[in-house]
Amino acid sequence: MSRGPTFVSVTGRRYQLVRRPVGLPVEADFEIVSVELGDPSPDEVLVQNVYFSVDPYHREEMAELGGWELHAPLEGRTIGRVIASGVDAVPIGELVVHRKAYSTHALVTDFRRIVVPDGVPISAYLGILGGTGLTAWVGLTTIGGLQAGESVLITAAAGGVGTAAGHIAKALGAAKVVGVTGSDDKAGRLLRGPFDEVVNYRTTDLYRALTDRNIDLCLEDVGGDQFGAAIEAARDPGGRIAWVGAVGQYNDLAHPPPAPYNLFDIVGKQLRVEGYLVKDHVDQRDDYEAFMVPLVQSGQVPVEESVTLGFGHAIEALRSVLTGGNYGKQLVHLVADRRCSR
Repeated sequence: MSRGPTFVSVTGRRYQLVRRPVGLPVEADFEIVSVELGDPSPDEVLVQNVYFSVDPYHREEMAELGGWELHAPLEGRTIGRVIASGVDAVPIGELVVHRKAYSTHALVTDFRRIVVPDGVPISAYLGILGGTGLTAWVGLTTIGGLQAGESVLITAAAGGVGTAAGHIAKALGAAKVVGVTGSDDKAGRLLRGPFDEVVNYRTTDLYRALTDRNIDLCLEDVGGDQFGAAIEAARDPGGRIAWVGAVGQYNDLAHPPPAPYNLFDIVGKQLRVEGYLVKDHVDQRDDYEAFMVPLVQSGQVPVEESVTLGFGHAIEALRSVLTGGNYGKQLVHLVADRRCSR
């Protein structure tokens, strides 16, 4: 049996939503509760979490029609180490990815075991090698059909999906990668990476800056004017837009930005616009990891992330990702782990 000695209990802590935020979430919208977690049942493992991901879509989940209930556990991508197991095939010490985030410990039945290759940090499996990287991969390949020699525009370029998409596009042979971000500092960091050109939307007229760019493929993650700028930039005829998110409206779902004034140009320019959800493409994970792991191991693709230390600072990390304070993947690091450094 993989359970080992009987596990008495552990006191875990978790965040719960106690009221629906208005605008940017604040600490008072949440409470931290203590939970006693005992021996896992035969189909469970007890996990001590090492990292959990903080993502823009979490704000959408907090809304009245979102998926997060009041006074209940919160959801999100998480990686942790098994400290007690009721599953024969999963020994103590195993690393697993699951979705019980915003917590120090969790009893989970739905999880994925991972073996971290040499030269790869644990945290990569929530970023460039996790759902974030897979989201970018699916948008560029399956949805966007990127071919070597084509040009790519990426909005929210300094976020988790955006930074991953820049590296993936270049590795797939894109001739030019253009990014949109909100600060000169982030623009400089992107230009030191795979991006050939970066536009600061706060200081530049996006429509004017991107008009007639003949961009073959745009990975769009913001909505509003940035979606309009993607339409403006798209190749005429036949450009493609893979639409994956709407970061620009998550803080105020009741008042989304108006549709772009040039929406009908989708018809005139004969563009193809397709939205997608990465959860419908998890069958591509193995192919993506086979492509990306060697690039991470060699250092050709860095693990770009913003890490907030300490469980008690999770809402600080959430506010940062919703206001553009992060660069790359935003994570919360809970405990020290021998495989965390790189």
